[in-house]
Amino acid sequence: MNTLWNRSLYPRLGMALALSLGLSACAQMVQVSPQQSVSDAVAVQAGRERILALSPAVNARQLAPVQKALSAAREAVARGDYVYADRQTLLAKVRLDNIQTRLNAAASSSQRAMLKSQIGNLQSQIATTRQQIDVTKAQIAQEAP
Repeated sequence: MNTLWNRSLYPRLGMALALSLGLSACAQMVQVSPQQSVSDAVAVQAGRERILALSPAVNARQLAPVQKALSAAREAVARGDYVYADRQTLLAKVRLDNIQTRLNAAASSSQRAMLKSQIGNLQSQIATTRQQIDVTKAQIAQEAP
């Protein structure tokens, strides 16, 4: 009985060892350098800035602080100061988030105003229809003997 257990234990241990070595090798291959990580983060925020720049609701004055932070982050990456670059990228992200929040709020308020206008028009149509119904009922009552 003991020999059967030992025979099945060794292949299991071997498989576990092979899997752990394989996984650690994969983890080493995927390891990202701080420079690459910060450069990617700067590129993502720069892409967001370009997208927002296409919106007619966003002017260049609103994007100027974002562009300044992204420029500072790029310069910091070039110097090798990844902590400062990360902070500047985070600053740009927060400013872009604020701009996006303002845009979403403005769209929401304009939609709300449009819906209120539509509700007013529908209420007016309902009132007109009720008047027409009352007139029609009066006509029917007069014609009936």
